[in-house]
Amino acid sequence: MNVKPNVLWIFVDQLRFQSLSCNGDPNVRTPNLDRLAAGGVNFTHAVSTCPVCTPARGAVMTGCYPNRTGILYLGDLLPPSQPTVSHTFRSAGYRTSYVGKWHLSSAQNPYGHNEGAEFWVHPMLRGGFEDWFGFELSNHFWKTRYSTGEKMWPPHELNGYQTDALTDLSLDYLKKQAVPGGAPWFHVLSLEAPHHGSDRDNVASCQVGDIVHARHPAPPEYEAQFHPGSMVLRPNVPASHKEAARSQQAQYCAMIKNLDDNVGRILDWLEQSGESDRTLVAFFSDHGEMGGSHGRFQKCSPYAESLRIPLILSLPGVLPVGRTVSAPANLVDLFPTTADLCGLPVPGGVQGLSLAPVAAGHGAPPREASLAQWFGNPRYSNEDGLGIQWRGILTPRFTYAVYDDGGGQLFDDREDPWQLDNLYANPLHSEERAGLHRRLCAEIGKSGEPLPGFVRAAAPA
Repeated sequence: MNVKPNVLWIFVDQLRFQSLSCNGDPNVRTPNLDRLAAGGVNFTHAVSTCPVCTPARGAVMTGCYPNRTGILYLGDLLPPSQPTVSHTFRSAGYRTSYVGKWHLSSAQNPYGHNEGAEFWVHPMLRGGFEDWFGFELSNHFWKTRYSTGEKMWPPHELNGYQTDALTDLSLDYLKKQAVPGGAPWFHVLSLEAPHHGSDRDNVASCQVGDIVHARHPAPPEYEAQFHPGSMVLRPNVPASHKEAARSQQAQYCAMIKNLDDNVGRILDWLEQSGESDRTLVAFFSDHGEMGGSHGRFQKCSPYAESLRIPLILSLPGVLPVGRTVSAPANLVDLFPTTADLCGLPVPGGVQGLSLAPVAAGHGAPPREASLAQWFGNPRYSNEDGLGIQWRGILTPRFTYAVYDDGGGQLFDDREDPWQLDNLYANPLHSEERAGLHRRLCAEIGKSGEPLPGFVRAAAPA
């Protein structure tokens, strides 16, 4: 490709790898994301660097692990001095723009920390993006405000359901500002869906028997398409959580269906405008969702539902169509992969690895295992045990993690895809554990983090 391609990142929140129909979900059809995967490369073993919003997003924007940037917990901020993907693309002549959720500024606003009002992101904390229509977070799908330009007040308010309105905002921006400008563009559409949040009536949770799960709201016409009694649950949802999981998954699927329809609007516009053939599209999530599996909801654990994320890349004429890649991938790889596919040099401080050669089918996997980190979280404790630290890796076959309470996980995902048989303490698998532990230590070393004492102590004898 002689002309630099445009870049469109479609960045979603709390969408697990397993919940697309192209990845095997039985409950919701995602024809537009399936279309994107059929026309590009689908990574089946991509992981969240740290499965909660803020550190995962820091990894995406910087290409660095949380221990390098210091973005470890919810509420941390991306330092204004930290180079980002936007700085690299702006230096190469791209017009960079951002629409949607940011969650990297830890910003307050005139209302304080009120749901639906966290709209202000100071220009110094916008990661170097030139054009900005973003908000710190909302978690309210019918009351989303955002900031743009230099003025804090008054905020701008989206009209209608957030995912629809943010897609409108992106399409309007691309049509009126990015494409007519002539320069290559790098645009991020960051959607909160299918993350939980408040609905039109300010309801943020649902009681099902003795269990409360977070509300996942979608427009009524989407919610009407999914019924709890019809949900096919993953076999690792315990009997005690099945009723709540069916309720939660019906809502989750309605959000995903709406998300998929909006992705379809974007893909249709790319084709109709003639931009499709010269645009790199990357679709990915910051982390997954447990959905009742192993008796948990939301994220933060090294189980597959929380850890594994969708990652789809499409660039006509450069990347093959319909290719599936099982090589381990990581959120830190998005920045260098995007730069590589656009012919830009990757800055020296970036820790992620380019997936471009393996995506194109003419290179070896850049890594044998993908590292995920969890530092404990004093700011987020809606479930028991989230203060426990862990470090883990995903390989094409195994998931391995070590906890700072002396426990751990070792799952053979090929033989046990539902992760029901933890082999960590099984003496018959001590050799596999020893090899995976060495690999975990090696990946931690590559991240630049000194080996945590609890990881060292967990080394098999």
